[in-house]
Amino acid sequence: MKYLSATDVVQRIKASLGAEGIDVDALFAQAGIEWFEHGAHGERATDLLALSDQFSRLWEALVTASGDPLIGFRVFAPDPLSWLGVLGHLMLASPTLRQAADNLARYMPLVSPVVRPTIEPKADRVRVGLNLVGGTRAVPQARYDFTWNLLLETMRFVGARPDLKPVLVEYAYPAPADVTPYAQKYGCPVRFGAPANALEFANADISAPIPTANPLAAEGLFRLLDERLAQAERTSVAARVRELLPAMIDQGGALRDAVARRLAISERTLQRRLADEGTDFSTLVDEVRRTIAQQYLGSDRISVKNLSYKLGFADPSAFHRACLRWFGKAPGEFQQDRLNAHGQSAVNATTGAAGPASGARRSG
Repeated sequence: MKYLSATDVVQRIKASLGAEGIDVDALFAQAGIEWFEHGAHGERATDLLALSDQFSRLWEALVTASGDPLIGFRVFAPDPLSWLGVLGHLMLASPTLRQAADNLARYMPLVSPVVRPTIEPKADRVRVGLNLVGGTRAVPQARYDFTWNLLLETMRFVGARPDLKPVLVEYAYPAPADVTPYAQKYGCPVRFGAPANALEFANADISAPIPTANPLAAEGLFRLLDERLAQAERTSVAARVRELLPAMIDQGGALRDAVARRLAISERTLQRRLADEGTDFSTLVDEVRRTIAQQYLGSDRISVKNLSYKLGFADPSAFHRACLRWFGKAPGEFQQDRLNAHGQSAVNATTGAAGPASGARRSG
């Protein structure tokens, strides 16, 4: 099992809408979101928040193009577990719906790292919270409609309970002009303007046994998923930070908390994982700055002063000291040496190419 790619999810959304007789090609063209399907932005990005923003843009465009603010409810799957891979099999093998929901929350990072579920027991019910982490773009309500609808269909399928419904739904969005369609969709009261997005289930419903429960199968799936979760956590965070830093440094935003947000982890987790890999954020920033400086100082495309600001230094003197530490030379001196070396290499190449011919003439 791996992270779902954006193109995979979009194809499933199109298939679901198409099953209702919607001309999805025309709808997507009208929404101007063909970009999501042709690979330019489709696969899982290092910058998870940027990918999350793309999904938000997708739902905004679909609502606008269709004229249907409830279009998120129209996306379904005959087999809801097809979205979850191995995790879906673990849910089927779980003893109760509550345990299946706990397992879903535990392993959600393997499916979608920007979906943050929480499960909180209350007196007579269980509250399932959800936070879709976004970057610079607000997450539209239609995206929550889609995610809640998918979760409900999944739980109904796993529990063989097509009539399962929550006792309360809360949205952290302003109430629409007519809330009746939401109450009809969920079959329960729906509250808007809440502090968070959540579903609440009666204990009796969420404690119901799952017909396909299989402790032995669950044990094996736990081992498999724990191994994959550990493997995902061991993926070099330093490498991902290095990929993000060049653009962020150029924008003057190479801050630890900003990078952590783009990786969809906490700043403390970022620091801990980098320490586990034998490095730290400041060291990575310094390494990336050095690489960029070396590239630009090898040409005359930018002045030393402008390069110092491009690299995020407060003033050229700080860049001067960094170059002395990196290269043992001041930036201007290093730049001139690189330019002279390039010029000499060009001369040598020209001379070398002509040498044999000149030698042949002398021999003659």
